[in-house]
Amino acid sequence: MELFYIILLLFAFIISIVLTVKTFNFTKTMWKFKNRKKDGSEDKDFKYFD
Repeated sequence: MELFYIILLLFAFIISIVLTVKTFNFTKTMWKFKNRKKDGSEDKDFKYFD
């Protein structure tokens, strides 16, 4: 029973690490998108959102 609990905690820890990294990358991209130049010169970097 303790082994099952350890495996469950390890699995939850791995999921939380992956979600933290994905959230950080998304936040960084959104911050760059929000602070881009207004003349549209950097819009080619954001084709992902079209």
